[in-house]
Amino acid sequence: MRAETYLNLSRAHACLGGLERSLSYARHSLYNECGTKCRSGLVHLTVARVYLEMGGFSRALEGLQGAYKIATAIGDPSLELQVYVALSELFGRLQDNDKSATYASKAYDLSRSLQLGDLNSCHHRAALLRMAVSLRKQGELGDAQDYCKEATKLSLISGDQATYTRSIRVMGDIYRKQMDMDRAFRQYEQAMGTSASLGDRMAQMEAMDGAARCLETLRLQNKICNCRPLEFNTRLLEVASSIGAKFLVRKIRCRLALIYRALGDEDQYNTHFRLANQTDAALGLNCGACGELFGLRPENLEALPCAHILHARCAYEILRRRDKNTPRSCPACNKLVSSRTHLCGSVPVESESTDGGSAVTVTLNANALSVDGLLGMNSDILLPSVAFCHVNKPSLDAENSTLLSPKVMYHSNLSLASLSMRASSLTIDSGQNATSSV
Repeated sequence: MRAETYLNLSRAHACLGGLERSLSYARHSLYNECGTKCRSGLVHLTVARVYLEMGGFSRALEGLQGAYKIATAIGDPSLELQVYVALSELFGRLQDNDKSATYASKAYDLSRSLQLGDLNSCHHRAALLRMAVSLRKQGELGDAQDYCKEATKLSLISGDQATYTRSIRVMGDIYRKQMDMDRAFRQYEQAMGTSASLGDRMAQMEAMDGAARCLETLRLQNKICNCRPLEFNTRLLEVASSIGAKFLVRKIRCRLALIYRALGDEDQYNTHFRLANQTDAALGLNCGACGELFGLRPENLEALPCAHILHARCAYEILRRRDKNTPRSCPACNKLVSSRTHLCGSVPVESESTDGGSAVTVTLNANALSVDGLLGMNSDILLPSVAFCHVNKPSLDAENSTLLSPKVMYHSNLSLASLSMRASSLTIDSGQNATSSV
């Protein structure tokens, strides 16, 4: 009972933006655990999500390793699904869109299996949203909109306000990608208001970031002046800094640097640019092999068994080593890399033929996560032998045509007009927590 209480406290503080306190409660939950493996897996998953918000991507992968091992050991499909969703979100933030889509599809397929039973479970709705986000990043805006509408409909039917808030924020991202800034900004305002009423500061911060991106696009198009984006991003920087979302803080500082440069304030530009670069070291975004940054532009990544993230090309160079005096080891921690690491993509690798003749070419698959290494399990368990990198909308057969039907929408009787909130209503209290007044 005590372990479950600490787990619930950890989840609650994660939503409230108290990330350090959430980690503390998660540790207490593990200390008081009495052998319930499922709850231990949920604790590892919660820790991974907290580190993901804090920008500790390698630590997040370590938590997902533990959660996945427990899920496969006890045969818990719901926990396995949540791991896939978290993996999709992690690689989505690092802009490996193909890998993010792969794990989103794994989560969606698992959510519709008969193992989970309820097709309107919270896990199914989370998988729908991850599919929407992944497809949006791949440019499949129509399919992304369908998945998002389905998640919105199911969340309204079930009364899941948290998922509803995230779904309207994701819909705002889709509208923004379609360059419909008016509709996108209205979605973000609605998401900010709903998340404020729920006390979910993480969702509130994400909605504010979407609105800031809208303002930045309008600023670059010379449709608005620099004043409003400057004020909005400054307030968002205070919120993100108080929560501890370092990766988002870096993005905000880059936007502020560009705004100050447009205003001709070189001092502020240099200050924010320097602070953004200092954040890179804290986030650990430097590839251990080549030293270059990753996660700032779309590119393929790989995770080694030790949970360190490298460029895919750098990981392949490590696995291609045939010199006995040069071991296959992680350049960051020097741990040996298993030669059985399953890599997905089309990267030709020369290997010696068994008959001592000429070298033959082996093709490695480069769009999915290193399964044997990262999760420590057989690769056949997690990913198919041929991973796909471009996810299309599933064919609508007789079974799922009623499930995913964007034409029929459920309309809630709940009015959210009174909950709309702008960034100016956000304040920072003395305890360094973001608060809001609605």
